[in-house]
Amino acid sequence: KADNNAYMGTIDGSFGTIDLGTGAFSLPGNSGQTLAGMAVANATLYGSSYHQSTGTLYTINPTNGSVTPVGTSAVDIDDFGSTTLGLYAVGLDANLYSINSTTGGATLIGPTGLSSFGSWRSLSTNSSTLYFANGVNLYALNTLTGAATLVGNMGGPSEGAMLFEGGILYGGENSPGFSVDTLNIVTGAATVGPGVTGSYSSFFGLAPNPLPLSVPEGTTLG
Repeated sequence: KADNNAYMGTIDGSFGTIDLGTGAFSLPGNSGQTLAGMAVANATLYGSSYHQSTGTLYTINPTNGSVTPVGTSAVDIDDFGSTTLGLYAVGLDANLYSINSTTGGATLIGPTGLSSFGSWRSLSTNSSTLYFANGVNLYALNTLTGAATLVGNMGGPSEGAMLFEGGILYGGENSPGFSVDTLNIVTGAATVGPGVTGSYSSFFGLAPNPLPLSVPEGTTLG
């Protein structure tokens, strides 16, 4: 059975939990800044700086959203997420990087091959495959080379965050609406779901709630 609960971050740093089935958002705290996304490794919730020349990795307190710096890198991070095996970031240079959860250091994997970014972008969290939503297109990123493979056109919506939970890839739609969508991992097609409650806007992170107790074995897209 799918777990309908998730942690959610917004463009203004608001942090809370959302019911993915109804869109109901509760707000217990704020990170104090815009995060490029949220990710999970070893039962710990992480976030990263957004569009800063020195990319900073943070741990996030799931109780109130407060952040604690882990370390920095020279990567200007545009999107941040994770697979079941580790943390990843897409830089403003359109390259894919792996992020060290202990030091915050970044290791270049390779170029995505994408020549431009859409108005909204996001990396997925909690799947064995690393998905990248760029504008209205959904891609899978090769975690060995960085190369992007088109899954398909989402059919209109653009997603500001993505979470794989209970066998379902959820998308936080930022355009044209503000809703919890489901994404077909074979075709890329988005099915628009419930609107988000409250006077908030723009998903900037989704992560599983409760956090996985450990990192299970996963697979890498070859």
